[in-house]
Amino acid sequence: MIYNDGYEVDKDKRFARCPKCGNEEYSSEASFCRICGFPAYNECEGSVDYDEFGNTEGLHIHRNAGNARYCEYCGKLTMLFKEKMLLSYADVQSEQMNESPFPFSEVDEELPFN
Repeated sequence: MIYNDGYEVDKDKRFARCPKCGNEEYSSEASFCRICGFPAYNECEGSVDYDEFGNTEGLHIHRNAGNARYCEYCGKLTMLFKEKMLLSYADVQSEQMNESPFPFSEVDEELPFN
């Protein structure tokens, strides 16, 4: 199954268009939309590194595709999914299962090929 929902991103995984306001202009170093302040990337919550004593050493935040609900690198939730801008995979599957592959709901019994 291919999940075609989500938002278009460029080669650096930055949104081609702001998911919130539709702005298409970002400076080359932008991390947020200049119009509404929405993040320019679908980043995950981040994974924490600990030293041998259990102390926090750092937080690794990863950039993800525009349809990612969970990070491919650490498995944490992505910003788009947390903000409810993407449906859960189960909801998308359910919607696709309910779509009829045949666009007509009624069959004309008088047609010779029925």
